[in-house]
Amino acid sequence: MSDRFLTWLMAQGAASWVLLVAANPAAAQSASPAPGAATTRPPVAQSRKAPPRPTPHGAWWYTGDAPPAAPGPPDLTGVWFGRTSGDLSKDAVPGKEMTLTPYGKMRYDNVDHAKDPSTYCLPAGPARMMMMAHPNMIIQRPDVIVVLTESQRTFRLIYLDGRGHPEDVNDYPEWMGSSMGHWEGATLVVDTVAIKDRTWLDTSGHEHSDQLKMAERYRLLDRNTLEMVVTYDDPVFFVKPFTTRRLARRQIGDRIMDHSCLENEKDIINLVPTIGDAGR
Repeated sequence: MSDRFLTWLMAQGAASWVLLVAANPAAAQSASPAPGAATTRPPVAQSRKAPPRPTPHGAWWYTGDAPPAAPGPPDLTGVWFGRTSGDLSKDAVPGKEMTLTPYGKMRYDNVDHAKDPSTYCLPAGPARMMMMAHPNMIIQRPDVIVVLTESQRTFRLIYLDGRGHPEDVNDYPEWMGSSMGHWEGATLVVDTVAIKDRTWLDTSGHEHSDQLKMAERYRLLDRNTLEMVVTYDDPVFFVKPFTTRRLARRQIGDRIMDHSCLENEKDIINLVPTIGDAGR
């Protein structure tokens, strides 16, 4: 084979390679470089997903494991959080809606949101504490249940030891009221009275009198879902008792943290009267 023919053959091969690169540059880029040759190929993109959370270690209600088998009612111990609710009436059960008395409507229409007790760092009360943008922790014992709320690190006690309300309970109303409970099968039933009338039922401005009574029922729909059904009875503000239903989820691997309402507080001096719907 002559040198001229070899030269012609090599030239034809080079021309074909140029045409291939021009027609399909991606194919050329995918070709493997010669051993030892430098490469400018960009690095492969990596996933931007957050790394998985580490597996929590601790008690079953913290890790999400099944509770240990034990006789008696289900254990509600754990950190719980439900959605916030600015207007309690929106959680009413169909057929058991909230109906205001003329006096209750007058108070609701003219409530001054600048005087919201929560703004002044006062305790939220047993109804509103479960609807705030803070989780709650339930600690259950056979004779008492403690509800701790992250909001201002306040607490509520529900006695399960068979005692009744104190005889003078209405003479000494409390921010969280007086709560006595018992179990009906797998449902915790709580009777709460003597709630200080300075609390609001919600952020919307539904108030109540010192005659308010709350009949509460708590049960687990599954291991990590808590159903809360509450009937409110206050003849001063509501034509008839009304009932709400809300759900909370157990917060696996979470805890309640420190919260001080008065820490670095700068809002109160700037508040102006904000009446009724203007504050909703």
